[in-house]
Amino acid sequence: MKITKYEIDMLDVKSADAFLIHFYDDDDNDKDYIILVDAGNYNDGPTIANFIKNRYGRKNIDLAICSHCDKDHFGGFVWLLEQIRDNAPNRINISHFWVDDPADHVSLGMVKRIRTHDSLVVKARSVYDLGDNKNMLDILDELGNKKLIWTEPFSDAGKYSDKPYSVDAFDNHIEVLGPSVTYYEQLVPDFRNELKKKDYTTDENEDASITLIEGRVYSKTLDDAGDDPSSHNQSSVIFIFKPDDGKKFLFMGDAGRDAIDHFLYEEDKYKIKGIYWLKVPHHGSKYNMDNWMIDHLRPKNAFISTEKVGHYLSQAVVNALKKCDCKVCSTHKHGSVWHHCGTASRDDYSSIISFL
Repeated sequence: MKITKYEIDMLDVKSADAFLIHFYDDDDNDKDYIILVDAGNYNDGPTIANFIKNRYGRKNIDLAICSHCDKDHFGGFVWLLEQIRDNAPNRINISHFWVDDPADHVSLGMVKRIRTHDSLVVKARSVYDLGDNKNMLDILDELGNKKLIWTEPFSDAGKYSDKPYSVDAFDNHIEVLGPSVTYYEQLVPDFRNELKKKDYTTDENEDASITLIEGRVYSKTLDDAGDDPSSHNQSSVIFIFKPDDGKKFLFMGDAGRDAIDHFLYEEDKYKIKGIYWLKVPHHGSKYNMDNWMIDHLRPKNAFISTEKVGHYLSQAVVNALKKCDCKVCSTHKHGSVWHHCGTASRDDYSSIISFL
């Protein structure tokens, strides 16, 4: 497989995530493929389906990747999977689905007040539950391998040949860097389940000044913020998309510094040094991008899916990225954003004149 023509769409789903990678295989008469990375909230499902049909002229997704168990990332998948289960006439089919199942990575001895395996499975999987029998993992079980293939993405999948795990796709043009099985299993017992989600709002007037110290980015605000304490977020699937032009596109879900520190393979940290494009984690939160990360990644382009500055998005994160000569785009300012290489132009899209 050879990829030189591709496009990435960041859909405007407010404080949620929905990204599409659409690419062509030069070695197979420009056969095209679609990867959906997260699907926003439940009500974003129809928007995503219509976009795929109307923009790409397709009725199927080749690979769906759910980064982690927050409903602003998996909610739309529930809607899409329901359509497949119910054989809806306008459904978008999915060939392969990547998501980690917490129930397979926790045992009775790791948790309190649960005495049976069945109860443990229900409790562990509740993080993917929207209520009203809308549990994403249960629907995947219903569909089984007759409708789609479901595997769990881990950076060390090769060590578990007897497990339904994946480490890459499309001839390694998609490569999983995190989490490893070991790190994921450390996080699962601390998943929130029914606990209240942390409030990630920030002060719009916080210190957003950035300095360079011996060429390195420094923000006191980012230094003081500390890393995201959420096990949900740190468990996010981290992967890179690698077309054949040498550019690297890094997707991080809602992960933070701890997730990178727990890369199983040290060389994977160097794979993300000086990347071309970054899906900024957790809607631009200051708890998910510290000074070291920004200086190490130094992306040339950064996409942020968010609603407004102060609701997740930190101006300090934006300014630190800009200090590295990064072009920063956000749905709250630019709406849906399209990055492309070698694909046909779009009459209804225009070049961004003013970045953040």
